[in-house]
Order: sequence, then C-alpha cells, then structure tokens
Amino acid sequence: MTHDIPEGPVLLSPTEDAVVSVEDLLVSWSSVDKTIDGSDVDIISYQLIIEKDETPNPHMIGKRGLSMYLPSSVTQITIPKEFLEPGINYNWEVLAIEESGNQSLMSGQFSTEE
Repeated sequence: MTHDIPEGPVLLSPTEDAVVSVEDLLVSWSSVDKTIDGSDVDIISYQLIIEKDETPNPHMIGKRGLSMYLPSSVTQITIPKEFLEPGINYNWEVLAIEESGNQSLMSGQFSTEE
C-alpha cells in the first residue's frame, strides 16, 4: 500500500453548468501523471460516471446512470445519444486510479437541451 494520491483529472468538456445536445456528447478530461505532492504516478485506469440528477426510484438501487472503466490512455469518449434525455440535469465525475488503488476524482454537472 502506498500513499501516492493522484491529482484529480481536470474536467474539460462539458464545462460546468453547460447546456449540451443529446447528440454525440463528447466528454473529456486531462490525463493525470502526478500525485498531489508532484511526484510521478502511474494511472492504470479512469472511471467515468454520469448520473441523472434525480431522486432514485424506490424500486432501484441507485440513480439511473452509466459507469465505465477506461484504459489510462483514454481521456475522452462519446456518450451514446440513447443514454441522454432532453431537458435533464446530469452529474458527472472522473476518477483517476493509480497502480496501488489510490484514486482521486473531480466532478461537475451539465444539462441537456430541451
């Protein structure tokens, strides 16, 4: 176990509180190669989570959303239009996971056009 806490990735797109189209939404973030102390770090994966900003249905565990682990070489991905709904607020976050399991995250929010 190490104490190599990675820096949080910078969320590039969509920007905070942006209103975006449900068609071909590209989410992107900066790559992480340093710890919070400035040392080099080996990121093994990013986890992307996007959830509707809603009260969970009492018959579901959690909110409606998507979560995926991506290779450390991937810092952008297009979200399928089938996932997004018009006129909805979404929360999103990206976790940077380093080789011993330490992780940091950054989060933001966006809305889709009506």
